[in-house]
Amino acid sequence: MREERRKFETWNELIIDFFEYKVAKSNLYKAREYVDKKENDIAAEKDEKKRERLLKARNTKQRELEELRENSPSTEIREWIEKTAATKIAQGNRIIKATHALKFTHGSSASEGIFVAEKANDTVLTTSSFRKNLVTDLAHNNGALITISRFLALKLSHKTIIDLVLEDDFEFLVSFSKDQHQLDNWKNGLKNLVEQREINTADKAKQIYYPLINPGKQTSANYIKYHLIVPLFPSSLAEEIYTTITDLKYGKERKEVRNCKSFGDSAKKNPKYHYKSFVDIPNLGIQTFGGAQPQNISMLNKGRSWKAEKKDKTAWGMTYLFSAQAPTWETHLAPPVNRKSLFDNFSNSTINTELDYLRDFLLRFKQLDLSIKDPKRVRHLERWIDTIIDELLFYVGSIQNLSSGWSDRQGIKLKKEHQYLLDPYRMDAAFQSARQGCDWQAVIRADFAMWLNRRLRGKDKQFTPQKEHTRLWKKLLETPLREFMEPIEAELKQQARG
Repeated sequence: MREERRKFETWNELIIDFFEYKVAKSNLYKAREYVDKKENDIAAEKDEKKRERLLKARNTKQRELEELRENSPSTEIREWIEKTAATKIAQGNRIIKATHALKFTHGSSASEGIFVAEKANDTVLTTSSFRKNLVTDLAHNNGALITISRFLALKLSHKTIIDLVLEDDFEFLVSFSKDQHQLDNWKNGLKNLVEQREINTADKAKQIYYPLINPGKQTSANYIKYHLIVPLFPSSLAEEIYTTITDLKYGKERKEVRNCKSFGDSAKKNPKYHYKSFVDIPNLGIQTFGGAQPQNISMLNKGRSWKAEKKDKTAWGMTYLFSAQAPTWETHLAPPVNRKSLFDNFSNSTINTELDYLRDFLLRFKQLDLSIKDPKRVRHLERWIDTIIDELLFYVGSIQNLSSGWSDRQGIKLKKEHQYLLDPYRMDAAFQSARQGCDWQAVIRADFAMWLNRRLRGKDKQFTPQKEHTRLWKKLLETPLREFMEPIEAELKQQARG
């Protein structure tokens, strides 16, 4: 998967950038890597004299890099294309465009596969029904061709180099060739490297012969016809899924959203809540293809990587597998009209676990002033409380998403201040006036502290909450609750202005 650094207007720019960032043996790549390393060293260096030496070395190499960018089309890039065009590949083993490559099914198969270009109106998710144009994979029978495949996959204005080669359009190479004779040799060489293959099967495909039998008709075994099914791995679709999930898990913006759910020091440096949703896909599985040689499978397979944390090394050729577990039963969410407080019977497994940890902590350090002497202990305490508050606000948000006005009924037992929190969009002038005219959030914080103390006290009453605990619980809820309600209050003011 290639990270986009900037938009390119010409093939010349794109190909130079390819050598600078992808061809590790090129002088462009080595010079740019050196400059990047010096940039990091300069940023980390505190000593002024050492910084000056580093700056001088960086600037010298930067000038060399700029010269290489200017001269490379007529030097190392020309030499590489010349060498590539002279590469000999046997018929049937050439590089082909594919959305489904057979090597995922059987690693020892030839470079077979199919390219699905037509779009279908299937109601199920398939490669052909996917509305977005998927990236094309390239299948090859020799891992040494991976750099050539990546070159052929370069794309500009919806056309890849392999498309241009198959269409006999070599205008993109004119600026790199020294004369027409060399350009003609490159044309012939590159056309011999690629192939547009018809759909067919192979001996190593895991073929399934499905009998076509009419249930209402007796048919002799000798006359049964079969439909041949060849399940092929959708590499292009797998690339789209990999890119999307990787962005969700590790993208810069998603990282900011995820950090808003973190605890301890990082939580203090970031706002507690983010205006964008936090998206997670639980129970993901990982499957890798190709072992130590993922480039043998396909071009896209080589680029999909996974950092194995326990082994501290990178695994290549990975794909994500979604969980196929049966869904769990979820109870119907109903407004708490028959409770006096939203905290009545408020509990779940996450809250119970965090309460157990918090209670054990407080029993070991019964006096709160003893526990706050060690910042690490405070971070532990805040972490558990933060999780409980997250669960509380998630529940509050779920109730707020119900149809507004549910609290406007006879005989409701729920405390008014809790109604103001849970049913904020109730369009009742008297309700909204009373809501704006009191500090209902203070009541919520006090009731939260009372509920938390009661749960921490437990049936055995080993822990006795002190006034310091109550003040701390209120304080820890104050900012999250206020920030949680700020966009809602702003929306209500906007509606009031009409």
